[in-house]
Amino acid sequence: MIKLFYSGTYKVRHEFINKENVLEMLKDDIRSKIVGNVKDTVYASNGVVIKNNQNVMYIGGFYYEKQDKNKSVCENVVSEELKQIDRCDLVVANLTKYSAIASITEIVYAAFKQKKIVIFCDPKITSYEIEGEYWFPILTCKQLNKNIEVKFINNEDEIINYINELKEI
Repeated sequence: MIKLFYSGTYKVRHEFINKENVLEMLKDDIRSKIVGNVKDTVYASNGVVIKNNQNVMYIGGFYYEKQDKNKSVCENVVSEELKQIDRCDLVVANLTKYSAIASITEIVYAAFKQKKIVIFCDPKITSYEIEGEYWFPILTCKQLNKNIEVKFINNEDEIINYINELKEI
């Protein structure tokens, strides 16, 4: 069973989401499409086998991570997501949108941990040119870890298809 950690920006900005509307607001998020339902990607768990590929267990990230009352919400998210990366076999990073600062941090951490990483990029946003987005962290990760693949895609369905077709890493 492949343990998958997914990293990427949310479709809806955090300030528009609350506990009453979270399931509705995130029902079309890529995580929900990967797993097959929204609830299993919103609330933290030890993992869930994805609907369209019984070889893959989604183990994070979640919108609401397990909360340790001794940590702030932000400290807790970092702590929980780093633990999930430690437990995973594969990190899939969606860098098809701007300002994925947490995702950059997650792939650098995963690179240090020598995890298998597949990074999906939009060719209109990312290029290996100074003015391109994400070139520096991607190349840094590739220097730290040789087990990194970069895929340029046209839409997020290609990420979902990649995950649905995984047999081994």
